[in-house]
Amino acid sequence: MGYNPGFVPGTGLARNAGPVARFTMRRVTPVLTLTPFATSRTAAGRHLADLVLGVTEAPSGSYADRGRTAPSSAESYDQRREQELWEAVERLTTTRQRRRSGSGHLRNRT
Repeated sequence: MGYNPGFVPGTGLARNAGPVARFTMRRVTPVLTLTPFATSRTAAGRHLADLVLGVTEAPSGSYADRGRTAPSSAESYDQRREQELWEAVERLTTTRQRRRSGSGHLRNRT
């Protein structure tokens, strides 16, 4: 399940940005929640709760965009691509674990 709440102003997204961007995000963009271009924090939370509680039906593999579900992209069903990603993650995390342990053997490998 993938969930996209949309653009949700007022969540602190720009808290590390410069003063102009912070001002804009705090004072200007909340008005966008009155349009289809943004989602209020309340609506984003309600959409997510509806998914979790089963109010919005979302079969396995679906993609939830605000309050509606749809199949995810064709790429997300590509098993070869999924296997390549899995192998890359294993390779990258294994390398990192080896560096931390100081040996060629992984610690706590199950």
